[in-house]
Amino acid sequence: MNTETKITPSALENAHWRVAVNPHTGAIARITHPEDSHGMNWISDSAENPTFLDSHGWGLGFLAMPGCNGPQRWQRPEEVTLEENGSRARYLVGAIEVTVSRRLHGDRFDETFEFRNIGEVEQSIWGLGLYAPFNDNYPDAAICVTRRCNAHLWCGGNTTYACCLRMGGAGPHLGLVMTEGFIGGYSIEGRGATLGGSNLRGSIVFIANGLTLQPGQTHRIAWACFWHQGWEDFFARARAIPGFVEVKADRYTYVTGKPPAITVSDASAKIEPLSNAAGEQTVKIHYGEGRETWLRLNAIEDVAELVRRRVAFILERQQVNDSRSPYDGAFVCYDNETQVQLPHGYRADCSEGRERLGMGVLLAQSLAHWRDAKVEEALKRYHAFVRAKLQQPDGTVLGEVGGDSHRLYNFPWVAQFHLEMFHAFGEERYLEDCFQTLEAYYRQGGDRFYPIGLPMVDAVEAFRAAGREAQAGQLLAHFLRHGDQVAKNGMNIPPHEVNYEQTIVSPAVLIALECHQLTGEERYLACAKQLLPALEAFGGRQPDHRLNDIAIRHWDGYWFGKREAWGDTFPHYWSATTGWAFYRYWQATGDENYLRRGREILMNNLSSFRPDGSATCAYLYPDVVNGEHGRFADPLANDQDWALVLLMQAARLESLEVGCAVADFNFGILAVNAVDAEACVRREHGAPGKAPAYD
Repeated sequence: MNTETKITPSALENAHWRVAVNPHTGAIARITHPEDSHGMNWISDSAENPTFLDSHGWGLGFLAMPGCNGPQRWQRPEEVTLEENGSRARYLVGAIEVTVSRRLHGDRFDETFEFRNIGEVEQSIWGLGLYAPFNDNYPDAAICVTRRCNAHLWCGGNTTYACCLRMGGAGPHLGLVMTEGFIGGYSIEGRGATLGGSNLRGSIVFIANGLTLQPGQTHRIAWACFWHQGWEDFFARARAIPGFVEVKADRYTYVTGKPPAITVSDASAKIEPLSNAAGEQTVKIHYGEGRETWLRLNAIEDVAELVRRRVAFILERQQVNDSRSPYDGAFVCYDNETQVQLPHGYRADCSEGRERLGMGVLLAQSLAHWRDAKVEEALKRYHAFVRAKLQQPDGTVLGEVGGDSHRLYNFPWVAQFHLEMFHAFGEERYLEDCFQTLEAYYRQGGDRFYPIGLPMVDAVEAFRAAGREAQAGQLLAHFLRHGDQVAKNGMNIPPHEVNYEQTIVSPAVLIALECHQLTGEERYLACAKQLLPALEAFGGRQPDHRLNDIAIRHWDGYWFGKREAWGDTFPHYWSATTGWAFYRYWQATGDENYLRRGREILMNNLSSFRPDGSATCAYLYPDVVNGEHGRFADPLANDQDWALVLLMQAARLESLEVGCAVADFNFGILAVNAVDAEACVRREHGAPGKAPAYD
């Protein structure tokens, strides 16, 4: 540190804010609300997170400039001074003077970054980054629900914001809205297996576009922070800040020819016309004096055809067809770059077992809509493989051929596959397989685990319909003990493969809701209502089909992708479990807002599938992660088909509950336009509908 640095420790306080500034770096060390009983710090620091680097502190940053060896950082100030209701830190980065000013204005906290060329020649800046390390990480459930946040970002040019929600869902929450400048994207730093692994999202960096400063010229970026009580309140408060516009669509994924309605809070804004082509498109909005923002949509030509092509792709390219191989009949990962099946033993998360069961479930579901002799033959071969190679005679599930893993996540997926085989072929031997699998799951202590995709209601109903009352009763007893454990735990959610995340909370909500559906007991619904705010807190409201109501997940690309890249994965197919939970909640309460949101989550996951039936397991959303380029779809087709499984389940449920089918989509109303969808929903809730007929 410069020994001549002028240091004045800073603590900014009023009735609404407690803001501590690190005098050695000039970064903000703490942001807390004076009346928060939990004393939550909304930003990361090394005291709470040992792997956090002080060089990533809030308000620090870097400049990318020609002639320099890498980004030039400001992190050691020339001076840090305390002013009336504010503070000021000044840095030098070559010929650029960086001044960071902070001020409390009642219930607002404003921060301004000034970049001034103090040299004698013009200075080009290729890009600049501003650190905003929100406290988004997973120590354990008790800490997460009270003292950690889900940071939802929108880097939309002149309209840029962060809506940070306490993970438990209870306010106050922190909001940030840019008031001056242009932010086009963000990066993530500090990710890695030794840097918190799956439990640490990393340091968020807002990325501003490049510029050129003449001698004496200054460029400013500024934002305002405020407290809010949730998304509606966030937008209400944000709209009161000059320069902010709220942009939204009634759908972010739609069928071509049926475009969504787009609204902008500034009535004078100009919306560029939408393209009629399928695929992702960025729609720009112009407002104010030369200001610009946008939203991102995804258009699908035909949803049913997309599913059929995916089924065909799996059938043709992802099943092992070698009678000499121990993997004969298996569905496996596919590398879209090399256009070959992934070699066996690549790594555990790409094995022929585990999440790959989703392909078999999807193909079995498809037979309810499109009978196909080739699919039937492939499924019977796959069933023989699963029962002989991925299960022991007593139903115990293995993660791979010849393995001894008893990973509890895998059991419900195998059980669901057997159940869908029964639905597809009507042979009761598949019910026996399902029963043995679920019995084995509970022998392993499954009632203390929060699995993804446990088919509770569907299993009991299928066994009852088949006249297997005794087995239905045994399964029901298991399921209710499981539900009782979830209700007992409440918000004390146990850690799983990640300490705390969306697919621990969504199964908890679903288990409670399905126990309520099986019994009608209000205590299970009360449990689901207690957990629901924590589940909703994972989802954003940004105007982007990859983000809107999609849960934050930031480790799946590393574990499941070919690139093994850490960083925000939007969408990730398990975000669809939130959509399925919303469907079950709609069933339980009749609240049609959750039907709409559930449908949109499932539709937004269709961006993982291409028109030719190929697919990606992960889309890395940030522009940069750990210095490597982001914004790409991983080449590996691995486990994303569970998103289509949940979409098929939802379509079946809508058909039965609402009794509505449309030509666009043979198995539900997911692709109908908004007017027709609402007309269907307005029919008598719970009216019997016809099950989809075979072609």
